Amino acid sequence: GRIVSHIDALNNWYIRRSRPRFWKSERDADKQDAYDTLYTALVVLCRVVSPLLPLVSEEIYRGLTGEESVHLSDWPDQLKDAADSELVAEMDRVREICSATLALRASENARVRQPLAELVVAGGDNTKIQPYLDLIADEVNVKRVELSDDISAYATFGLKVNAKVLGPRIGGEIKSVLIAARKGEWNTGDDGGVEVAGTLLQAGEFSLTLQPREGIACQSLPGNDAIVVLNLELTPELIEEGMARDVVRAVQQARKEAGLHVADRIRLVLPLEEPWRSAVENFRAYVTEQTLASELALEPAPTGRATAELPSDTRYTHRAQLGGQEVHIMLDRVLVPE
Repeated sequence: GRIVSHIDALNNWYIRRSRPRFWKSERDADKQDAYDTLYTALVVLCRVVSPLLPLVSEEIYRGLTGEESVHLSDWPDQLKDAADSELVAEMDRVREICSATLALRASENARVRQPLAELVVAGGDNTKIQPYLDLIADEVNVKRVELSDDISAYATFGLKVNAKVLGPRIGGEIKSVLIAARKGEWNTGDDGGVEVAGTLLQAGEFSLTLQPREGIACQSLPGNDAIVVLNLELTPELIEEGMARDVVRAVQQARKEAGLHVADRIRLVLPLEEPWRSAVENFRAYVTEQTLASELALEPAPTGRATAELPSDTRYTHRAQLGGQEVHIMLDRVLVPE
């Protein structure tokens, strides 16, 4: 279980979040650090899992290191001095915030590619996540992240006592506990426990339910010591940016189906009707950057067919659905002199 969890964090968090560092053209220290960290993580992982996955770990390890065998290497214990428990705790908190926010978006049917104006993180020790606000904003697709120490401005917590579990332990005192819980006469401790009517409730004997104030969309973090609050109001600019992101997604699919390398640059023709045409025009820089388009043409398509031409021997045409409209995305690879 710990190995699977580690691989999930490595792949779906570190590698995914570090892709711009891997792909950028500058061979600077930041890019080297990204590769060095990934190399170390993979080599150590191969050593750890080698007794469980002897053949797979051997193939990866030899390919990475050029050494004779992972099974002849020492058990990894040389990284103790490099351990940073504080950084791990901070990043775990960041991931909890992102996970709760994405769950909230899903429950509110606010698709991830649609930018939102603001996320508020209320409660908890917010000073530790201050350096990561830009990362959080990018991960959950909001324009800004604000911090607050006042959960009550957005929601309250209700206590639900599991009488079937608690009753046998405390006997006749269960009645006073239930009455106090209904009145809201209870407190939470630093360890996440709950004290009500002089009784300290244990795990499994209670649950906390988040009760948002009117018009508030929020979700609690696992420890119930903080909540995330989303501003779901959409402005015309936010809507257009969301449309531009949908176009980027369609072009990325076209690149994939055309068999292009992730670093290949392209000439791109997008025969879009309104309002998609205006959305791409207003976010042209974003679309070209994300799709690696050296050239971008927006051609009208009165008959549903593209009027711009690309060289027929390298052109790839992809049919995509955007807002119920079929669009013929055309692209070809731009050869970059070595």
